[in-house]
Amino acid sequence: MQSERMYAALKGLGKEARLVMLPYEAHGYRARKSLLHVLWEQEQWLDKYLLNDEATVDPTATGE
Repeated sequence: MQSERMYAALKGLGKEARLVMLPYEAHGYRARKSLLHVLWEQEQWLDKYLLNDEATVDPTATGE
C-alpha cells in the first residue's frame, strides 16, 4: 500500500515514475523469474538514466 501511495504522490506532482508489482511476491522476491525481472528493471533504469545520457557529458573534459 505504501508503494502505491508513493507512486500516486509522484505522479500527482507530475514526476516520471514506474510501479512494478510482481505476482505472488511479498516484500522480498524469491522466485527466479521475479529476481530476473527485478534485475531487468534495474538494468533498464541504469541504461536510461546513467548510460545513455551523453548530452550532459563534456567531451572536452580530461577528467583531471
